[in-house]
Amino acid sequence: MVTLKDIALEAGVSVDTVSRVLNGKPGERWASSLKRAERIRKIAAQLNYTPNKAARIMRTKKTHQIGVLVSELYNPFTGYKVEAIADELSGRGYEMLLGLTRFRATSPEKFYEKFSENLLDGTINLDPLLETSTLRKIAPQIPCVTFNRSETESPAVFDFRAAVRLIMEHLWELGHRRIALITGLDNGDVDRLRPAAYESFYAERPQAAKREWIIEANWSAEEGQRAAKALITTDCTACVTGNDLLAVGLIAGLRELGRDVPNDYSVASIEDSLFTEISYPTLTSARQPMPQLVELTVQALIEMIEGKTPAPTQVLLPQIVVRNSCTKAR
Repeated sequence: MVTLKDIALEAGVSVDTVSRVLNGKPGERWASSLKRAERIRKIAAQLNYTPNKAARIMRTKKTHQIGVLVSELYNPFTGYKVEAIADELSGRGYEMLLGLTRFRATSPEKFYEKFSENLLDGTINLDPLLETSTLRKIAPQIPCVTFNRSETESPAVFDFRAAVRLIMEHLWELGHRRIALITGLDNGDVDRLRPAAYESFYAERPQAAKREWIIEANWSAEEGQRAAKALITTDCTACVTGNDLLAVGLIAGLRELGRDVPNDYSVASIEDSLFTEISYPTLTSARQPMPQLVELTVQALIEMIEGKTPAPTQVLLPQIVVRNSCTKAR
């Protein structure tokens, strides 16, 4: 294996000079110094020099590895978020280590206790049931942020309240007055943002929502399919779902029950994942600005790693994308 000493002998300079050049440390600005630095880089490339990762870690006290915790990968929207985080980290010189918290027969807390033994500079938490405070208690030496959950836990959050209202207003304009909400009511919506926005919307209208119009489900397509049976027992003509998987499952469940979307029920969701364009009918949804959410989250974590104080939490607004799953009320 080629070492710094081999490059130094070939270039006729000291090992310290080679180390300074290859690690990008500022040096002299004279033309001769710049020329020497360029020659050292060429020799390193010719000799196929690869930096010793262990030596770099010992020198910098940084691994440039970030752990990303997810509870599942069956939802394409989760995969989309993970890929976006990996790209953002790579652009900033970091590698991603993926941890599936619910993949093995152990609790997420026990999983993280083991996972945090890896050489990590920081952690990004996407598991909806893991609290940031829990992760910090397990591994207090590792900076940690939770992705897009709440203004107290996350560097950037999507405004779910505004998303619900945006979709509700769209359905109201189409003439729907009896609108259901199908959503998870667990830690995936830690502050009950979706139900609170739904109730606030109806509080401003002459018609009150009925209790049975809020249908509790989990965040999967199977739960959406199950919720279809509850929806048809109401007198609603439209429905908002907490995410796209629920909407896709709901549409399939309604179809099995002999109902048509959008003729019998208009359906809209909050997310705007790949599902929205390949579902039948295509799905109206409130889009999350994922590139901005990822960039702000990664930036905040790196600032924590570098000992800086992250900026205040930023709240990002939705954009409605209208497709074919909604139509005027009869």
